[in-house]
Amino acid sequence: MERLRPFDPSETGGHRLIGRLGSGGMGVVYLARSPHGSWCALKVIRSEHADDPGFRARFRREAELAARLGGRWTVPVLAADAEAASPWLATAYVPGPSLAEAVTRAGPWGEKHVVALGAALAEALDDVHTAGLVHRDLKPANVLLTADGPRLIDFGIARAVGATALTADGSVVGSPGYLSPEQARGRTVGPASDVFSLGCVLAHAATGRAVFGGGGAAGVLYRTVHEEPDLDGVPPGFEQIVRRCLAKEPEARPGVAELRAFFGEFDGDDWLPPGLPSLIAEQASRIVGLPVPEPTVAGADPAGPAPAGSSPTRRRLLVGGAALAAGTAAAAAWWLGPRDTAGGTGSGNRPRYVVGLLGDHEDSVFTAHERGARLAVEQHNRGARRAFDLALRTADDRGTAKGAAGAAAGLAAAPDMAVVIGAGTNATVLAAVEACTHARITILVTRADTNRLDSLSLTTALMLRTTRTAGPPAVLRHLNRVVKADRTVIVHDLSDAADTSASVRIVTVYGKVDGETAVEEVPAGGDFTAVVRRIAARPRDAVMFAGLRSERAAAFARALADTGHRGARVVGEHVVGARFLAAADGWMVGTAYADPGADPRLRSFAVAHRERHGRSPAPWAAEAYDAVRFAAHGLTAAGDDGPSALRSELMRRPWQGITRRIAYHAGGQFYDTDRDGGAFLYRVTGGAARFVARADDIGREA
Repeated sequence: MERLRPFDPSETGGHRLIGRLGSGGMGVVYLARSPHGSWCALKVIRSEHADDPGFRARFRREAELAARLGGRWTVPVLAADAEAASPWLATAYVPGPSLAEAVTRAGPWGEKHVVALGAALAEALDDVHTAGLVHRDLKPANVLLTADGPRLIDFGIARAVGATALTADGSVVGSPGYLSPEQARGRTVGPASDVFSLGCVLAHAATGRAVFGGGGAAGVLYRTVHEEPDLDGVPPGFEQIVRRCLAKEPEARPGVAELRAFFGEFDGDDWLPPGLPSLIAEQASRIVGLPVPEPTVAGADPAGPAPAGSSPTRRRLLVGGAALAAGTAAAAAWWLGPRDTAGGTGSGNRPRYVVGLLGDHEDSVFTAHERGARLAVEQHNRGARRAFDLALRTADDRGTAKGAAGAAAGLAAAPDMAVVIGAGTNATVLAAVEACTHARITILVTRADTNRLDSLSLTTALMLRTTRTAGPPAVLRHLNRVVKADRTVIVHDLSDAADTSASVRIVTVYGKVDGETAVEEVPAGGDFTAVVRRIAARPRDAVMFAGLRSERAAAFARALADTGHRGARVVGEHVVGARFLAAADGWMVGTAYADPGADPRLRSFAVAHRERHGRSPAPWAAEAYDAVRFAAHGLTAAGDDGPSALRSELMRRPWQGITRRIAYHAGGQFYDTDRDGGAFLYRVTGGAARFVARADDIGREA
């Protein structure tokens, strides 16, 4: 358990918070005392989820269903509030180690003990499914051990049976290694998915290892979908029932009733392996006599949820939340050097809206953004029938997350700010999005593509490009429409596993590449020799490199070239750099930025850019131009409602820019890549990446 942080609330819903038990994508879990003095685990939902009315409705429904759970192996829901500023749910606290911790410390369990565990968990799942829920995250970490039996916890991502998940294409709910093939593919899951997870958990208890191996999450998911589990060491007495639980097709798995019949009634006599009863007693004793800490500082933690019961205004959050978190120095630095151009104070009776542009002023990509954005602002202000004027104001994030938070807070604090364009990198834009979310101001993300932006796009942020959970669209279309290889090998560089697993998953588990696929994992910083040797055995296979570092991609490209490989070779934009370009002749690169000098559809923009700035547009200039014009389109549609209605207007209908068609899937949650989604293909030739085609045009001549 961790201590409370300064911005954690002291109390939520009458529950006194004592410490942090953990945190995740949905929220923070606290150890708390209920109003009646009992210990409980209280989960407070993060603000980005709480701001979605649809989430609140689902949370309310599923909390009500979870409250029906009354079985002896599930942890009861004590209270919940879906209407609080930060929704919360309290369950009874179980002061015991998890099965994961127990296996790590004491080793694999014997057959007698695994059978007892299976009996209890099968009964627990029976209770869950009878209540109309699917747990969806049954894993060793969510099974807590007590002297009288195990407890199944954490219904934070449970769903009502038959509900359809509202997730981005490529996203996965659950824990790789313990989720079912249908869950790995992002499909709707039912009770049979929990049965698959139970098989994984029992095998883990019996062998001490995961049945689909370790390594990167994408590789684990690939093996879950395409390969058989490793059940070596599972006792013969129940190896067959575990194997049936792990059937790839849901209908081939046993039902919970059959599992209960197989494992029988739970036998609580000596159900734990030696050594674990003392571990349980040790952990249970830790909470006895815990002091109640001093009240924490009221306010909103930028890294966590807002205090329950608060209803922050834009100004209060700027002062007490994101700006404070970024530090007074960072915010002050922004005010010392903003650049406000193109628009003055408005003409005649027209109002003036300010467009903020945020990025690293030392970065050439930001310079390209600024030139493209300024051209769009000036062209807008020359329009005779315009309803308002625009001005461009820039802020320097200094290339750091802290700088981005402070600079974004400074931009958002201006009373005439209508929208912020986030031109920062994956390392900085998350902090900028969070600051704009607190300020309730729309931010348009042009360059960053981290899959961590998927959940944040539900609040005030809108993506103007795909994230990695959609994979590299231009590369995928090249492989499917032009290459048409019988087999594609995805070389996954685990140096960047957290940021590349989504792309690997979309290609393999989701089957976005036609034909057979295989995954080769390379340890972080590891050598490529063994991988290229295996690839050399089939020299006509297509190869995709899944990594982000130019020097790593260059090393792989050189090693592959030495084998005489003759198949297609593809990669994403992040590796484009001098080292890679020098080593990767013939490689195809998928990007989200156009080449105005080579794309005939951008010729007029290129001419205007040269006339205004005296040089040809660099990559990302046209995308920034589109971002400003897209914002102006939304402000025009919003009319008198102005910036307050901007995001909803931008999501309402597709808009055609010069680089892409910007549209969002039903519900306004995710960027639509189905048609002209702003993806481009380049070929490395002579040490440079040269434009080939827009993604929609790839293969049309064939």
